[in-house]
Amino acid sequence: MNRSLTLILVFSVLFPATHILMSHGRLRTGLVRALGGKWRFRGVYTLVSFLTFFPLVFLWWPNRHLGPQLWELPVWLERAISLPLMLLAVVLFVMMLAAPSPASMRPGAPVARGILSVTRHPMNMAFACFGLAHVAANGFLGDVFFFGQFAVLGLAGAFHQDARLARTRGEHLREFMVATSVLPFAAILQGRSRLATDRRTLAMFLIALAVFVALVLLHQRLVGVAVF
Repeated sequence: MNRSLTLILVFSVLFPATHILMSHGRLRTGLVRALGGKWRFRGVYTLVSFLTFFPLVFLWWPNRHLGPQLWELPVWLERAISLPLMLLAVVLFVMMLAAPSPASMRPGAPVARGILSVTRHPMNMAFACFGLAHVAANGFLGDVFFFGQFAVLGLAGAFHQDARLARTRGEHLREFMVATSVLPFAAILQGRSRLATDRRTLAMFLIALAVFVALVLLHQRLVGVAVF
């Protein structure tokens, strides 16, 4: 196997694996104790993230479309999958600025409002949608691993955070957890919640739409591939 491809595959596994394992229950507690506090742990955690993610980016960028091609979808089907997923990714990422999740490093209020009425993990789901959108559009092995790790990290990370929150703040967040969902719109479709919007939510949504349109129009200039 090509050396660059091997390294892409290895780092694509290492980044989400270390990201989740280091924040897992007893291991995290042990590392915090061994390192002498939460801030030192966060420093090491950030360093490991940099050391596993940025080499991956620098390896993948000049070696895009490396390895065997696993699939090639018809253009219309690829766009039908990737564009809605990317729109959702951008909307989730932009709108979380107005309503940060209670699971974030700077926890927001545990209230199912704004984007939190859609998903209680908007950042994780934005990463997952971004990864899945690009996996659909890039069927080469190296690309599948590179983009797939965003989807794995987003989905696994969301459920991992839920487990941690249940242990540490379960009683405090019980009503919020019941009224929201990990997967976007799941709680709304199940009748456990409703889409809660206000003027701020609408403003952020319009900003997200503008960002999405700009990304579509500039995609060829930014990454060399035209969307249309």
